[in-house]
Amino acid sequence: MIVSHRYRFIFIKTHKSAGSSIEMALAPLCGPGDIITPMESNWNTDLPKNYHEPHWVGRQYAHSRWFRKLIHRHSRRLGSWYYEHMPAMRVRELVGESIWNSYYKFCFERNPWDKVVSYYHWKIRGQGKKLPPFEDYVLSKSHRLPADAGLYFEGETCLMDDVFDFRDCQTSFNAVCHRLGIPFAGDMPREKTGLNSSKRDFRDFYIPATREKVAELYQREITLMKYQF
Repeated sequence: MIVSHRYRFIFIKTHKSAGSSIEMALAPLCGPGDIITPMESNWNTDLPKNYHEPHWVGRQYAHSRWFRKLIHRHSRRLGSWYYEHMPAMRVRELVGESIWNSYYKFCFERNPWDKVVSYYHWKIRGQGKKLPPFEDYVLSKSHRLPADAGLYFEGETCLMDDVFDFRDCQTSFNAVCHRLGIPFAGDMPREKTGLNSSKRDFRDFYIPATREKVAELYQREITLMKYQF
C-alpha cells in the first residue's frame, strides 16, 4: 500500500494482482514523506517508510511479531499504522477527508476464478503450506480465500477512482504513471511470480460447486469488472 504526497495518489494493494510488482516499481520514485508499507521482498531495504508512528510503540510494533499479537493494528494506542493489504476505508480514516478526496486512488483486480488458483499455488510454493486438494481447499470453511472487494469497496460502493484489470497490468500502469507525472520507464519488476508451475487453464481446476462458491464470494468484483468464468 502506498500513499504518495509527491504524486498525490493512493494505491490499494489486492492479492495476486501484480501489487508487489507495482509497489517495487513505484517505491523508489516516491518522496521522503510518502508512506510505503513493508512486504517480504523489501523488508530489509530502505523502501518501506513512514508506515508507523516514530514513538517506541510504533517501532516495537513494526519489528516484533510478539508485540503485534498484543495490540490490534487499528488500536488508538498504536496511532497511525499502515500495512500491506490495507482496506481503503482505514486509509481514508488515517489520511483524512481532504487528502482522500483530492488524491487519485487506484488498484488492480483479477478474474476471481483465476485469482483463487494463483493464490492456492502461491500458498504451496511461495509459503510452503501443506494444503488439501484444490476442490477441498475452496469448499472448506477453514481456509480463507483472497476476496478483495472489502479492500476497496464500502458496502456496494467502490471507493477507487479506477480499478484496472490484471491482464492489462503493464499498459494500465504506464497510463497511471503518465497521468500522475511519475518518471517510470521500462517494464515493471516481477515479484512473487512463476509460482504456478501448472500449464493447465485455471478453468480446469474447477467443478460446479467450487465455481459457484467463487461466484458467490466475489459477487462485487464480478459485477464491477464484468468478469466471466
